[in-house]
Amino acid sequence: MRQPVCTRTTLFAIMAIEPTESRPQVAGAALLAEWIRRQCPHPVLIVDDEDGIREVMSRWLRSRGYRVRTAATADEALIRMSEEPAGVALCDIRMPGRDGLWLLDRLRDEFPDTAVVMATASHEVAPAVVSLRRGVVDYLTKPFTPDQLGAAVRRAMDWHLNLATERKWAAQLERESLELEQRLMEAMRGLVVDTDEAVDRLLSTLTRHDEAAYAHARRVASLAVLLCDHLGRPDAEKVVIRRAALLHDVGKSAIPAAVLDKPAPLTGEEYELVRTHPERAFRLLGAIPFLADAAALVRCAHERPDGRGFPYGLSGQAIPLGARIVAIANAYDAMIGTRAYRDPLPPSEALLELERGAGSQFDAALAPLFVTLLRTH
Repeated sequence: MRQPVCTRTTLFAIMAIEPTESRPQVAGAALLAEWIRRQCPHPVLIVDDEDGIREVMSRWLRSRGYRVRTAATADEALIRMSEEPAGVALCDIRMPGRDGLWLLDRLRDEFPDTAVVMATASHEVAPAVVSLRRGVVDYLTKPFTPDQLGAAVRRAMDWHLNLATERKWAAQLERESLELEQRLMEAMRGLVVDTDEAVDRLLSTLTRHDEAAYAHARRVASLAVLLCDHLGRPDAEKVVIRRAALLHDVGKSAIPAAVLDKPAPLTGEEYELVRTHPERAFRLLGAIPFLADAAALVRCAHERPDGRGFPYGLSGQAIPLGARIVAIANAYDAMIGTRAYRDPLPPSEALLELERGAGSQFDAALAPLFVTLLRTH
């Protein structure tokens, strides 16, 4: 076990801080401290078994506007976190008993919004690398300067605040989605849909403000029927597949426009929200008995033969045939269509993409057949 560092001179040597009672203040220091106090409601938790080091780091960070809490062990750190979760946890790797890497794993599991910064001696490269792989935001190598400490904590706090903002945005989007879905559910329960003409009217109603979505649905239905005809599927099955193709994007009506129309790549939270649209469509369409069979296909139209699709990760023959047909038709038409974030692909390139995805993203037998049909159609 390391002996506690008790002398002021040794402390400043470890922290690489000159032992002066007062340090020059930059013009913006007071403004920065005030900004930190306003923007960083959660404290910084310093975890180190040496009393003197905790005291020096605490004093310096407090002078910059941070609220600081301290712990001498990993177990004490978890107690402090249970009392008040920290925005940033600054942890020493080497501590008696449970070390910083053990604490890092617990923090990642129990307090995923806390940004973790690891402190390590210069010769402890391997633990530092391990900590980065386990999700640490940054690490400091001793001896470090006040500026290095401040920069690391600032980066970590930015990470924490950005994550909190993203979580709030994701929660707001989910609330909006639920409200949209409930309103759609109430409206659809009052509809009489018992013929294919009524299905077409339903599609027109749902896409009345989006001509591109209506045209896409009609093209996907035509392509799906073309493949069904070539396969010689029974008329009754073909009718259900056509309905599913027409309505495969119904669940997107419950996704906020801020996500669907975003002219840039989606965030992780936004992408996960979009991936809920097959389940939302299943619930919406399932409220109409006439569309129950089609709803089951729509729910599986984004599954993949390799099991990497959604919402359930079905694979191979566990995915209904109709859903596999709709998936191919939908992917092809989406690739050749214009999107807010990309230009359309030429049909020849889209067909090559289908061939490349055969067996993984698309059915190994159906995708080549579809490609041959379109090349000769």
